[in-house]
Amino acid sequence: MQLHDSRPLPATDLPGAHARCFPLGGATVVELHGEIDVFTVGRITVDLDSATGRPVPHVIVDLRPVSFMDSSGLHLLNRAHRRARARSGGIQLVSDQPRIRQLLQLTALDHIPLSATLDDTPAVSARR
Repeated sequence: MQLHDSRPLPATDLPGAHARCFPLGGATVVELHGEIDVFTVGRITVDLDSATGRPVPHVIVDLRPVSFMDSSGLHLLNRAHRRARARSGGIQLVSDQPRIRQLLQLTALDHIPLSATLDDTPAVSARR
């Protein structure tokens, strides 16, 4: 008598997360995409660590393409903020999504500067 089905589980197509990095003025933009959660946060940690690991990093984290974020993503943002500050730099967040903005407020991450568009960030404003 067989106690369990030995067939492999079907493949799951979990929503992914990825980052796109590019320079903008004197800053590095890390544009995050997809669902940022415990399963996907590792995919973007490397990109954010690279941007915040430079001397005097000025990093803009664009959250507009993020469809979901859990505490893992919030922890990553707080970690990036601490890393940049430790190197005499800083990060700025960009989000036009009310639920992401509210999440940042509720979890006391609203101490990190937040803009609705890239045009509102100091890196872009200074170029005008």
